[in-house]
Amino acid sequence: MRFTIDKEQFLKGLLIAGRGISPKNAMPQLLCFKLEMTTIGLEITAFNGDVTVFTRVPLKLNEKEIIRNYSLGSSLINAHFLTEIVRKMEGSELSLDVIDESIAKIDDGNSVFKLPCMNSDEYPDIDLEKTGSTFSIGCTELTKLVEQTAFAALDKDTRPILNAINLKAEGGQFTALATDSARLSRKAVAIDSSIVFNANVSAKTITDIVKLFENNYEVEVCSTGEKMILSFGQTVVSTRLIGGEYPVKNSIIPQNFNYSLQINASQLLNAIDRVSILSSDRAAIVKLSMNSEGIEISSSGDQNGSGSEKLSTIQYQGERLEVAFNALFVSQAVKALGAEDVTLKFVGEMKPFVVLDPKDDSVVELITPMRTR
Repeated sequence: MRFTIDKEQFLKGLLIAGRGISPKNAMPQLLCFKLEMTTIGLEITAFNGDVTVFTRVPLKLNEKEIIRNYSLGSSLINAHFLTEIVRKMEGSELSLDVIDESIAKIDDGNSVFKLPCMNSDEYPDIDLEKTGSTFSIGCTELTKLVEQTAFAALDKDTRPILNAINLKAEGGQFTALATDSARLSRKAVAIDSSIVFNANVSAKTITDIVKLFENNYEVEVCSTGEKMILSFGQTVVSTRLIGGEYPVKNSIIPQNFNYSLQINASQLLNAIDRVSILSSDRAAIVKLSMNSEGIEISSSGDQNGSGSEKLSTIQYQGERLEVAFNALFVSQAVKALGAEDVTLKFVGEMKPFVVLDPKDDSVVELITPMRTR
């Protein structure tokens, strides 16, 4: 295998495929990219046991020649070293030549590196065939759907199913649901498809995948019982699904509320940040006191003292109410909405409450209050 390639496009392909490399993998083959030069471009594959990333650098891009002087073939080359070499080379293009199936020579006309490589036959068989339910969605829509829900998934390995986002297509809607059992985030978007499926995908993995969309307009999503495949541009990503029934349903979100607070999002975030200063815990507990005369947010600790702040420019409906909550959870929910104003709706002091964008009912953030002494 041999080729001369545009450095920028080669590095872009390596960085995309690098999302499928796990540095701690025990199998040396899985620390490598599989590079295969074909008649339509250079194919780069990475696989870590759960996630496969396949991307292609085409021979031409917008009539510009990207790859020239090539011969067909394939090889396995260490992903970390190859990426760093290409990143730091100064030439606008470079050549890669596999010698005797054991040495990869990388040359930009000034710097020359030689890396050991392996026969591509040692790489696991990769199946990217789309055999399940398939539909298309805008890359921007899927990115926003993930960004507004993934943060609520559990970030510990104590309950693997809660490390996942539940993705469900039904009745022309695509819904994402994530929870760590103390909070829940749900986002729904309309899709032009009557497809039906239900899948649990790692929140961390899907967050990494949407970062690869860049300027792509649309992504094709295919789900089977064991994996999900996303195809966009020159890239295909396959991820293993997390088995089991997702333990939380949409039905836990209250439909009727007794209290409602609408407030500027920045004002609320800044107030939470200030009154949390005295907390020694990452998950500070703050209290929201509400009545027709005004709103106050406060926090207190046994050792560090207390702090409070009155909030203005608000609209409140309901009787007097005090609710204590995890400051981080509410802050993350407000930031995820990305709205100028937010609405908090309450059932009662110790009942789960919701954080909403008053101009967008497609997303709901549900938070469980905390008890205080």
